[in-house]
Amino acid sequence: MRRIAFINEKGGSCKTTLAVHTAAYFAAQRKARVLLVDMDPQGQAGKSLGFYVRDLAPNVHDLLLDPTLPVEAVTRPSRVPNLDVICSNKRLSDFPVEVAQAGDRERRLARKLEGLARYDFVVFDSPPSAGLLTTNILLAAEEVVVPVSLTYFALDGCAEIVESVDRMRRDFGKAELDIALVAPTLYRPTRLADEILAKLRTYFPGRTAHTVIGYNVKIDEAQSHGKTIWEYAAWSPGAGQLESLAKEIWRAKQA
Repeated sequence: MRRIAFINEKGGSCKTTLAVHTAAYFAAQRKARVLLVDMDPQGQAGKSLGFYVRDLAPNVHDLLLDPTLPVEAVTRPSRVPNLDVICSNKRLSDFPVEVAQAGDRERRLARKLEGLARYDFVVFDSPPSAGLLTTNILLAAEEVVVPVSLTYFALDGCAEIVESVDRMRRDFGKAELDIALVAPTLYRPTRLADEILAKLRTYFPGRTAHTVIGYNVKIDEAQSHGKTIWEYAAWSPGAGQLESLAKEIWRAKQA
């Protein structure tokens, strides 16, 4: 089972868009059994698949707080065949305070997913910040995909993720954790964007995706309707780009 986390500690990188669409592509097109875990208190992964998450319970917050609650109790089938979702909402914001004194606070998510054998992939969406939730994701995952918007501060965000991955290896013995792919997003044909893209390919040789996700309004529209881009506008450039990137991620760690 592959465990893939989409992480950028800065907002506006399209990490939720990529996490949801990669999970949906693996499930619908590759017929893999996929579990999407939303670890962002904004709950946008669930929202973009049509779930009303505001009062949805039990959810990932309950899973992390209740030691007796099994994964099955918080898992819901999505409209996409083979794709199950563990939803989130604002209650998850309280998690760091609620477990502040717990000795296992960093490994709550990893321990809940131990022995989970019925899925081929677990895909994690993450909050746009460093902290205990992101640490839980990194200790539960094995691969990290870093979505990077091609803007001025993009390289700062990449450096922070590299530092976080190194810290997991050093402080928690998570030797297998690796940055599998850096995914450029929100591309516009400007000199600055081209310069940032070139720097990414220099800093992450062989790990910067060939596919570059441009700005496409149809992707936003699809999410506002609780649909994937392939359900909403399969003919759009955004649909082709997201499929191409999902294929790269599929191949990234295949034996």
